[in-house]
Amino acid sequence: MTPRPIMWSRQIVRRGLAASLPRRVYMTQGPRQSDSICLTFDDGPHPEVTPRLLDLLRDLRVPGTFFLIGREVEKYPDLVRRMTAEGHAVGNHSYSHPRRESLSRREAAAEVTNGAAAIGRILGKPPTLYRPPRGKVTVGDMWRLWRAGTTTVLWNVDPKDCSVRRTTAEVEGWFRDRPLESGDLVLLHDDQTKVLDILPELIAVTRDRKLNFTTVEAWAK
Repeated sequence: MTPRPIMWSRQIVRRGLAASLPRRVYMTQGPRQSDSICLTFDDGPHPEVTPRLLDLLRDLRVPGTFFLIGREVEKYPDLVRRMTAEGHAVGNHSYSHPRRESLSRREAAAEVTNGAAAIGRILGKPPTLYRPPRGKVTVGDMWRLWRAGTTTVLWNVDPKDCSVRRTTAEVEGWFRDRPLESGDLVLLHDDQTKVLDILPELIAVTRDRKLNFTTVEAWAK
């Protein structure tokens, strides 16, 4: 089977789940009538990029949602504390960012548990948001997350800032061709310096469209 049919099949499954499950269980985007956007940042905290990103979001008064890798959280706990102190939401992105297809059910569950525990030791409580690495999640994973009171969060806007589009200009061009809409849930990465370059224009253009910014937590209620 060629890659394209597999990709479309995955999209169909995601849309079906998103349409049938409440957002507090499984989320790929927010309400279209919300007049708001969620900016999310994966794979941090990064010792150099994340502080600069937090400075930028603070100066522009934009809240974000950070999906953190547990082993990086243990290295940079002060950045995690800063995120919540400045009004950002924090979610779990596994402990070591493995490929889901390489893990057994027990190993996958341990990745979720250990990632959440790393964040919980710093913030005093485990996160209620989880984003699976590369968006790979099984029905069994989702059931266990739901039983634990955790929302599985994917996305509906992906400029591929850490893979296909290697330069700032490429990512900026992608967003110019696809202006953000109400309810969009945007995937970005705070281990990529290009995110620092694209955000000022992206935020300004979005605000010109009379849209605001919020966190995934607000949509999951």
